[in-house]
Amino acid sequence: MVERIRKIDLFRIFCRCFLIQASWNFKSMLGLGFCYSTIPIAKRLYKKKDDQSKFLKRHLEFFNAHPYFAAWCLGAVAKLEEDAQLKKWDNKKPISIFKERMVGPLGAIGDQYFWAGVKPVAAGIGVLLGLLIGWLAIPLYLLIYNIPHIYIRARGLSLGYKKGFDIISDISVRKFQKIFKVFTVLGLLVTGLTTAKAAIWSLSQDFSGLIVFSIAVFVTLLFLFLKRTVILALFISILIGIIYIVFLNYSI
Repeated sequence: MVERIRKIDLFRIFCRCFLIQASWNFKSMLGLGFCYSTIPIAKRLYKKKDDQSKFLKRHLEFFNAHPYFAAWCLGAVAKLEEDAQLKKWDNKKPISIFKERMVGPLGAIGDQYFWAGVKPVAAGIGVLLGLLIGWLAIPLYLLIYNIPHIYIRARGLSLGYKKGFDIISDISVRKFQKIFKVFTVLGLLVTGLTTAKAAIWSLSQDFSGLIVFSIAVFVTLLFLFLKRTVILALFISILIGIIYIVFLNYSI
């Protein structure tokens, strides 16, 4: 008799999915990490070592997605593998095809949700809090960033296991558009507040600090206008600040 996947198995998958990037490689991308995360499924559904080996070999294939949203696919795969055993599927190829179809949507949504949404907003709030309360901004930043991060993993795993193939209906950029708009508004708000606070702080030091701050803002906007990378713009701005601090200390 085939055992059903239990909540403890899903919890083990959830814990393992945090290491899904630990064995990232160019051949299978997240494939090895995905396989590692499915080990609790193999142990629950298959009792023979040979069957477990065949299961894991199937899930060593190429897989790539946003690492946080990969849990959505893991949950669905757990459900499909369970159904395949209970209903005695002759061919498990549909599971592999399903994984392939999940790669694009999960990657696109995840990148926009986290790399273009949560991460810059959380970083902006962290900088703002740093100006206001000092080092306490560090744990608060980690909290602000990791609450949606952990929620997405847990929610996706649970929803994926509940829906199986039907999880595809929940994975579309259109369904996340409202959240993306919220991130855009928050990003603009935080940027405005941080810029204002930084300007006030610079003016409170001395007039030269405000001049340096204004130059950094101008350079950043210029680089963005010229469509240079944000990292390069930030690097130049930080460099200007460091030069100013060194010059100030040297003068003193």
